[in-house]
Amino acid sequence: MSANVTDTRISSPFPWRGGFFPPILDDPIPGHLEKISDLGIPHLFDIHTHFFPETIMKLIWRWFDNANWAIGYRLPELERVKRLHHNGIKQFTTLNYAHKKNMAKSLNDWTYNNYQNWQGAIPFGTFYPEEGVYSYVKEAVEVYGFLGFKLHCEVSKLNLNDPELSDCFGYLEKKEIPIVIHTGTAPLPGEFTGIQFFKPFIQTYPKIHVIVAHMGAHEISAYASLLDDYQNLALDTTMVFVDFLATGKETDVDAAIPLLERYKDQIYFGSDFPNIPYNLNHPISKIWDLPISDKAKQKILFENGKNRFFK
Repeated sequence: MSANVTDTRISSPFPWRGGFFPPILDDPIPGHLEKISDLGIPHLFDIHTHFFPETIMKLIWRWFDNANWAIGYRLPELERVKRLHHNGIKQFTTLNYAHKKNMAKSLNDWTYNNYQNWQGAIPFGTFYPEEGVYSYVKEAVEVYGFLGFKLHCEVSKLNLNDPELSDCFGYLEKKEIPIVIHTGTAPLPGEFTGIQFFKPFIQTYPKIHVIVAHMGAHEISAYASLLDDYQNLALDTTMVFVDFLATGKETDVDAAIPLLERYKDQIYFGSDFPNIPYNLNHPISKIWDLPISDKAKQKILFENGKNRFFK
């Protein structure tokens, strides 16, 4: 890793637990792949990986550069897929999202035309409040065969309670198609992020399958309090149990650990790859080391994803 990347991370507004950023080398942790086999699962399932057209991905990386958030895997697309496999992640999602009108359908078209080149990819689409949104959401499911969708309330300035999206949410609820939603306020709040927007949404669509990104950080406990009442609601671990403190204080993260055991059927492993400022094996090893049962690890790292998309 180049010195300028190191300097960028050191000046990041988000600290590293312990104060020192390790180098981004992506070397295998001793015994890493063996642990997957020892746990009794064939590989890892990552619910939160990003794929964008190259021009858009580079713009996203430039935004992160301006925020002093170093990208650990600034690599060509197929090389990034190899990095996923190298770390034991053999199934992963194709998350992307629109930040303006007349963008979401083209992202869906691009994903459909490319995802089969990415061995292990689970095709996800996106949508945006605009004319024709219901039509292209149906197309993504019924023609493209997409298995899920991604929404980013902060970047898209998207209100989940927008009536323009009600037909889409009703359709996806009926079809049992999951949506990964960035609705929490971490690492930065947005106009329509937070539990105050999410709660009326889930009350309106109580059977919808939703996976809340980053466990809803910075409001993990508030989102977790809904899990008992909404059986199709789940959380993903993306950037929560890591030493890069972009999604909460150390005490907040530690307090969330018991949730992984209690709600092991409703938690998915997520990495946020490739837009992470550390090794991909770091969030995986952190899950290995948590004081939770092997059964919880099996479910979070593989079984919940397999059961959700490959019944």
